[in-house]
Amino acid sequence: MMAPPRLLPLLVLLLAGAALLGCTRAAADTGGLSRASFPKGFVFGTATSAFQVEGAAAGGGRGPSIWDPFVHTPGNIAENANADVTTDEYHRYKEDVDLLKSLNFDAYRFSISWSRIFPDGEGKVNKEGVTYYNNLIDYILKQGLTPYVNLNHYDIPLALQKKYDGFLSPKIATIFADYAEFCFKTYGDRIKNWFTFNEPRIVAALGFDTGTNPPNRCTKCAAGGNSATEPYTVVHNILLSHATAVARYRNKYQQVRKAKLG
Repeated sequence: MMAPPRLLPLLVLLLAGAALLGCTRAAADTGGLSRASFPKGFVFGTATSAFQVEGAAAGGGRGPSIWDPFVHTPGNIAENANADVTTDEYHRYKEDVDLLKSLNFDAYRFSISWSRIFPDGEGKVNKEGVTYYNNLIDYILKQGLTPYVNLNHYDIPLALQKKYDGFLSPKIATIFADYAEFCFKTYGDRIKNWFTFNEPRIVAALGFDTGTNPPNRCTKCAAGGNSATEPYTVVHNILLSHATAVARYRNKYQQVRKAKLG
């Protein structure tokens, strides 16, 4: 039986590891691997990014990220696809978590859409977005899985890119730390594993060296840029953002909540 179309992207992620988890046909060739092949405490999980799976791009009070205008520009994405709906996890998160449970996973690493919490990247908080992640976290725990949270997966709020030039500005470290601290306070009673950024090298290389990803900056790009200097500035400011956020957690929350940050 064919899987519903909305589940296919998740199945691509899940099936490769499913044999190890004891939930595929007996005929599957696992090369002799099983859960017993891994150390005690090894966590089997899968991961998504908010922009790729949530949908509701213009719903629930979410503000745009730098990816929204990019995917809506004809020719940037194959078949002019966009992320307005994707797998619609925003409305159907229970189905996705149930799928993870049925495949016997231990954990789910998801990312928070910064602009769903702060539509302008800073300032006013979007309560609908806050509620969504509360509900997602609670349901993950209810189903017996462990939530792992990534604070930024490429999708910096568009407002911050326009106002400050995003990660080119040293101001971003404090703004990111403010956002991170809000998440620590709001969700930290249940989250014991945090990630600050997903693949910062990709942000710098593709966003500011080749210019193939938003904000599409490079030496020869229409948006402007300098491939010899801007990638290094971006990496520097991402590192400062990470360090500032981690310092906030360690100084204010570590002793009580005792989470791990990476």
